[in-house]
Amino acid sequence: MSSSPNSRRVIHYVLEGAAVLLLVALVALIVTLHLTRPEIRKSEQIAALESTVQARVLNVTNEVSTVDENGLMMVFQELELEVRSEGEYQGRIITVSYNGMGPTLDSVRFRKGQQALVMISKRPDGQAFFQVADHVRLGPIAVIVGLFVALTLGIGRGKGVRALLGLALSALLIGGFIMPQILAHRDPTLVSLAGTAALLAVTLYLIQGWNPTGHAALLGMLAALGVTGALSVGWTKLAYLTGFGTEETMFLQAMGVGIEMRGLLLAGMIIGAASVLDDVVLAQAVTVFELAAANADLSRGELYRRSMKIGVTHLASMINTLVLAYASAALPLLLLFYLYPEPWYLTINRELIAEEIVRTLVGSVGLMMAVPLTSGIAAWVSKQ
Repeated sequence: MSSSPNSRRVIHYVLEGAAVLLLVALVALIVTLHLTRPEIRKSEQIAALESTVQARVLNVTNEVSTVDENGLMMVFQELELEVRSEGEYQGRIITVSYNGMGPTLDSVRFRKGQQALVMISKRPDGQAFFQVADHVRLGPIAVIVGLFVALTLGIGRGKGVRALLGLALSALLIGGFIMPQILAHRDPTLVSLAGTAALLAVTLYLIQGWNPTGHAALLGMLAALGVTGALSVGWTKLAYLTGFGTEETMFLQAMGVGIEMRGLLLAGMIIGAASVLDDVVLAQAVTVFELAAANADLSRGELYRRSMKIGVTHLASMINTLVLAYASAALPLLLLFYLYPEPWYLTINRELIAEEIVRTLVGSVGLMMAVPLTSGIAAWVSKQ
């Protein structure tokens, strides 16, 4: 039996008030962290890094290409370049040697009129040293971004606009809040939890709107995110993970940034889990409310059981997506370990692999907890 209209209104007001309080607390925490953030001090190693500019190929004065025994194409070129980027070297004509390697000659060689990225470093005597770093790919990237935006707006329409706003907010929070806070030596776990919670909350309301479904999804999302954070902290300690499992962390340490690498690992786990958490939570909340609307005679227990059948199916595919996403990023590394003459159980014990296993499974457990948590909250709210 459902509650009376007056009782439902009271419960919805309480739910809405709880959502407001949670959002205000998140905003207050983020604003406080932002306003009190210490200055980011760059080390001498960072200050001495090379600058990168764009240059146009005026002429290819010399070219030699060879093929190695594995069929890999290698090319040597002497390039005459004109620096196009603004700055002290703009308009300067330089001659640079370039060595490229790739599957085909067209993928690595430069031709007249193309754009190149050039790294500029200064020697102790003040003389500039130029080196070709890569091709300029901004054109193809801009085209695929434009196609993505057009399809999102064309297919998603109003919700597509809100999805793009959520994407822009993701970039803003990660680049403008989470990363600067971590570089300022704030606790990466606290920062990532606050940033992702605020991001998911705003994205959730942009897509779903301000209604009981959105409020129930918010509570389920925050609960699942808290579980994920707790699991990340616990299993990182239990597995003796230090955060130094990748070359990138070694580079950060060598550059003198002074970040606590285990905290950085935890932040990565939380952000990775959050990448699919909003999808699972929102879909589950909508499912429960739609079932309740379609059949008002369903009890809370029946709503929970039926929604779980749908949620488990969705969850299985999302967990597989999470695992495949991590595997795709680490595929070259996995191939190296596959070829390495070592028993598999010793291979997975190495921190480089153990980090990815813990990261994937912690995120998956957080997702699994999100389904029953959100289903229970939504089933209770929808029957008030």
